[in-house]
Amino acid sequence: MNPLQSISPTTLAPLRSSVVEPALADLSPVQQRAYDRIVRYATATPLLALTGGPGSGRSLILRALAKRYDGRVVRLEDILSWSQLRDAESTDEAIQRGIEFLLREYDFVLIDNFQAVFHPHGRGTRPAPMFKDLVTKHLYTVANRMGKRLLLCERPVDQHGETAERLFNSAQIATVKLEDFEPADYAAICANILGSERLAQVDFKAVHRYVAGLTGHQLRMLCGIVPAEGELTAEDFIEAMETYMPTGNVRTAQVEALSFDSLPGTEHITSRLESQIVLPMQNRKLAQELGLKPKRGVLLYGPPGTGKTSIGRALAHRMKGKFFMIDGTFVTEPPIAFFAKLRNVIREAKENAPAVLFIDDADVLFTIEHIAGLSRYLLTLLDGLESESSSHVCVMMTAMDVRKVPEALLRSGRVELWLETKPPAQDTRGQVLQRWLGKDLPSPESIDYAALSDATAGFTPADLRRIAGDAKSLYAADLTRERKLDTANGYLQRAVDTLVVTRNRMAHLLGDDNMRVGEDRKERYGMGVGGMAEMNVSCKTTGW
Repeated sequence: MNPLQSISPTTLAPLRSSVVEPALADLSPVQQRAYDRIVRYATATPLLALTGGPGSGRSLILRALAKRYDGRVVRLEDILSWSQLRDAESTDEAIQRGIEFLLREYDFVLIDNFQAVFHPHGRGTRPAPMFKDLVTKHLYTVANRMGKRLLLCERPVDQHGETAERLFNSAQIATVKLEDFEPADYAAICANILGSERLAQVDFKAVHRYVAGLTGHQLRMLCGIVPAEGELTAEDFIEAMETYMPTGNVRTAQVEALSFDSLPGTEHITSRLESQIVLPMQNRKLAQELGLKPKRGVLLYGPPGTGKTSIGRALAHRMKGKFFMIDGTFVTEPPIAFFAKLRNVIREAKENAPAVLFIDDADVLFTIEHIAGLSRYLLTLLDGLESESSSHVCVMMTAMDVRKVPEALLRSGRVELWLETKPPAQDTRGQVLQRWLGKDLPSPESIDYAALSDATAGFTPADLRRIAGDAKSLYAADLTRERKLDTANGYLQRAVDTLVVTRNRMAHLLGDDNMRVGEDRKERYGMGVGGMAEMNVSCKTTGW
């Protein structure tokens, strides 16, 4: 039922307005629109609600309304602390009596932080039905009977995951929702703090494009970080955000320091990421001029060990923290906890756009039965990224088996960019080994990278990195035990032989020929008895 149809305006006494035009200089455009709607609705219904997230300006609007109507702003914590209410038999009774007292004294009562009704003073939580009952039986009835107005200020989502709009609508309350801040809101809030003169040259559209989800609290902090004197520019604000307000749930200091240049053989992938994701996200001016947007969906697919996660790590460093990771650590029992964590990360990515939402091993996640709703959730997310407010969020997934990625995600342009990772070619294998070996082995200049490239046919980047590490371990063991040192080529060959034996024996045991490596893998490690006999001998001689 429409809350504005629930009561005739003629049954309400006119609101007293001691201030015809209240001082609203502190309200941003979004806040002003919410304020105006409340003023309009207040002539028709006794019960209203204002919803908005932390830092959205809810309390500011309440103070402006209280000033206009000689009203009273109060928190439920204040009501429960009144000594005259301590004899109440229950919390509900204390709340009811406190609100009735306020409505007798004031024509307009505004309750801030109304979600505290669920757990006043930490006395546990209450189910949504009790909340609805409280609203319908007490607040609406009391305010209507007295011909007074009551406004409940609430966050959009409570601790139960219920949306305030759904609860309030069920109670026939006229609800006003504070929308996300726009560039004009950024400008107004910062002008209230720094003065409009210093901001004359600031392009707040550019600041908003860089981070579209800042709250009023964050904008105030930002105003304290920018240079203290002189005229400011958009770059001053953006530099302050980059330096002092890191975003993302991946801290690059905690991620292996990889760059695109340090991943030889992936140039065909990293160049596409650079042009179709990094450029439209970081070159804001050019992207705006040309109408460029990052691809909303990207799939990195290929065999295990071919560098998919390394590419993601390199992208995290390239994005300087505008990178949000979802992986197997998110999988929890019950499933509702998984989706709650997922919603939080997606919300943060949108608030900090432009950003990359990186889903590692997505094909594995799609096979986990108790989070079977993941694919539908991502479908909704990708479709929603077409909107202007979310268009600078890119969802990147990695998969070893693309057949396990739901077809609906891959069609209709939702995942717009497919990038395949493969085992490196012969010349690239030498570059990868050189990258991981450095100068750590004896006489590194004598290493025959051409021969190593031939001996490592079919090896993935992960295999090559292991070879480099194993060769160093063999060298370190000889140094520790004061044994005769081998050459760098000798250590590397021993590491290659060991890995070849290991991989091909596992290929035989698992029946997976794709695991075989080495140029002579078919001859030396065939499926016959002779092949297995030779493999067993090799295992003993290499110490595997």
